[in-house]
Amino acid sequence: MQLCSLAKGALSALLVLAAVPAALGDSDYIETNVHYLRQFNLEPPFVDEGFQMRNFDYGGDAIINTASHIRLTPDAPSRIGWVWSNTPLPNDYWKIEFDFKIGGKGGYLYGDGMGFFVTKERAVSGPVFGNRDYFNGLGVFFDTYANGKHEFSLPFIMGMLGDGKTPYDGSHDGGANRLGMCEAYFRNLKDHSRASVTYLKGKFVQVQIQLQPTDKWTDCFTISNVTLPENPYLGFTALTGDISDNHDLLEVRAETLSAEALKNYNTMPNLPKNIVGKVAGTSFFGFVFKALLLSGVCGGLFVAYKKYSADSARRF
Repeated sequence: MQLCSLAKGALSALLVLAAVPAALGDSDYIETNVHYLRQFNLEPPFVDEGFQMRNFDYGGDAIINTASHIRLTPDAPSRIGWVWSNTPLPNDYWKIEFDFKIGGKGGYLYGDGMGFFVTKERAVSGPVFGNRDYFNGLGVFFDTYANGKHEFSLPFIMGMLGDGKTPYDGSHDGGANRLGMCEAYFRNLKDHSRASVTYLKGKFVQVQIQLQPTDKWTDCFTISNVTLPENPYLGFTALTGDISDNHDLLEVRAETLSAEALKNYNTMPNLPKNIVGKVAGTSFFGFVFKALLLSGVCGGLFVAYKKYSADSARRF
């Protein structure tokens, strides 16, 4: 019964934590030295008075809803859509946060997923979540369809560094390219989700996720010793095949650090831990479900034990 007590305690602690607001991720020092990169921000209505995107281009099957989102692909088969910046990101440091929503009518089969790219090339459609293969730079994939068998659950998020010569291992869902990943149940949630990708030249790429905007940031993975190509472009892409989903981009926010902050960044606390290749646990709701299930099993065992004791007492 000790395991049951632990399960009940864990469930109580989780429910308390769910009510606590998320803590600030960066120190006050970093916050006061942030420079917002407004040319990489995206928010409704996304277009200017002439119905043009000023700092981005979009194409394929992407459609702009000026009230709420950019639909990279509709919930229809064989669609590709993309949005790419037309100016390069800084070379030393940047942090991109974006709100997204993926889902559709498919109950058991759906796909294929969405890609976040920071690459030397831009705006070329292809098979890697809507982007070209053999890309040069960073790809972070929000994968919803399994092309092979895995020990982990889908959906999941994974990171890949392309060198311009190596193809994406699509038949194994990036198994040959995967440098970090986590399970993340972002599909068909009531509200949108939020992701954060942070890069420090020569040091790391860190990916964090909020499965609902009110959740706290959760570390997904960190890739160490990363230097991306000079003058890379920012892109968001999506792809559907025989099965499909809506892939929506709601908002993008970008920032960098001042030169002074960059000098001192290595000595700052809260540098991401090296968790390359680590598969994170299930989402908060998945953990709660498992705790509830374990508590229910324990309760059933307890009732059966009491009944057995009572029957034994009557026989003797």
